[in-house]
Amino acid sequence: MTKLHAFTFNAFGEKTYLLDHGNGDATVFDPGMSTKMEQEEFAKFCEAIGVVPTQCLLTHAHLDHVMGTGWVFERWGLKPRVHPLDLLTYEQAPRAASVYGVRMDPPPALGPFLAAEERIRCGPSELEVLFTPGHAPGHVVFVEHQQGWVIGGDVLFERSVGRTDLPGCSPADLVKSIADVLYALPDDFEIWPGHGGVTTVGAEKRENPFVNAAGTGMMQST
Repeated sequence: MTKLHAFTFNAFGEKTYLLDHGNGDATVFDPGMSTKMEQEEFAKFCEAIGVVPTQCLLTHAHLDHVMGTGWVFERWGLKPRVHPLDLLTYEQAPRAASVYGVRMDPPPALGPFLAAEERIRCGPSELEVLFTPGHAPGHVVFVEHQQGWVIGGDVLFERSVGRTDLPGCSPADLVKSIADVLYALPDDFEIWPGHGGVTTVGAEKRENPFVNAAGTGMMQST
């Protein structure tokens, strides 16, 4: 069985995920490691559990989610995959780093673009790619239907949602992505977000103050 591991990296408190395939391979999601210490922490963990990362997948290409792509490529030769609508965001990440005053290695060339409804094999697991724009033009999430979890990026958080004040954001698209895509999943599915703790689809449908199943969220009533 595959097993998911979470790390909190960089000045933005971004969540990087590692999926152990159970056969010695692993998938890295949103590599945000930004310092030698964070890089060493991740590499040593991989060695300790006996895995070698073999693919790198991005929910979206905002700076904090791609800061480690250069190092991951240098270490394991992995070209990150992203939805084509986030290509410009990916290319502008070094510029965003300079604006925020943070260090970032040059990002590598990309691998094949992700496609909505694509199925990605990770050992015995299969991940479905769902298109969830709003926080970023090409934002996607990765759904593991058998085990019931989602790598959710910055769409839906525990009692919160992704910000919509950045270039390429769309509040209307974000509401639609949450209400029509994520809330269509079973209530017991876990959401592993790009920041903060794990939540569930059902908890957010009931209690999220911004977008909920009742249609009374702050972003739904405007």
